[in-house]
Amino acid sequence: MTRLTRPSINRVLVIGGTGSIGRLVAARLLELGRLPRVLSRDPDRARRSLPDGVEVVAGELADQPAVRVAVAGVDAVVMTHGAPYGSGDYAAVDYGAVPAVLDALDGHRVPVVLMSSIGVTAAGGQSRELLEWKRRGERLLRAGELPYTIVRPGWFDAGSTSHQAVDLRQGDQIEYGPVRRDHVAETIVQALLTPSATGRTVEVFSADGPALVDWPTAFQAAEADRPGDLDGARDRPGPRPQAEPERVRADLRRHAHTPLTPDI
Repeated sequence: MTRLTRPSINRVLVIGGTGSIGRLVAARLLELGRLPRVLSRDPDRARRSLPDGVEVVAGELADQPAVRVAVAGVDAVVMTHGAPYGSGDYAAVDYGAVPAVLDALDGHRVPVVLMSSIGVTAAGGQSRELLEWKRRGERLLRAGELPYTIVRPGWFDAGSTSHQAVDLRQGDQIEYGPVRRDHVAETIVQALLTPSATGRTVEVFSADGPALVDWPTAFQAAEADRPGDLDGARDRPGPRPQAEPERVRADLRRHAHTPLTPDI
């Protein structure tokens, strides 16, 4: 069994905890003796879909007092949220969850693992709006002071269940394709509990080969994001902060660890 090296992480808030990945993350955290907490607008429904032992807090991302209650006393935050494709709620959910959590934490330094997506740096495509807002969430998290890991899953349900290996890559390499959902969840949990994952952006895919056991070494092999850079270590450069929507610029002004530019 993989050796985990952050025993101080006990209570973990899972944003998006009733989704297909969030449920797996919560169950795995329980299996490892941690105490997952889920924020849900429908607590009764959430309790029916989650394993016994998962704490459920009523509220939604737009309700800042509820988010503050949800983050109170946690040792870490996992973010597996996402708006339904085609909903048009990407700014409010895929991006909006990040400033909502940062505001609620109010400077309290806890590890954060954000699930994003491959393809966030690609130009064009029918998912462009969704991916742009996901990338903005990534960049805001990198700009702050929190210890973070960003995990970009490959394409869900596009591969074979026979793929046993977890393949970590960087540079938004969308050509590598499929990933098993349980591999995504395990990567998120291991990133949370493994110090060498801190400050890194990784893509996760499923492949042929033996199961990954030495997670600390796998994360250590990934290049760390450059301090003060809004983009991942091997990403194509993103837009200048001045080119972002005013909402994003305001969040960067509020949360960036160091000033990005005089006129942001």
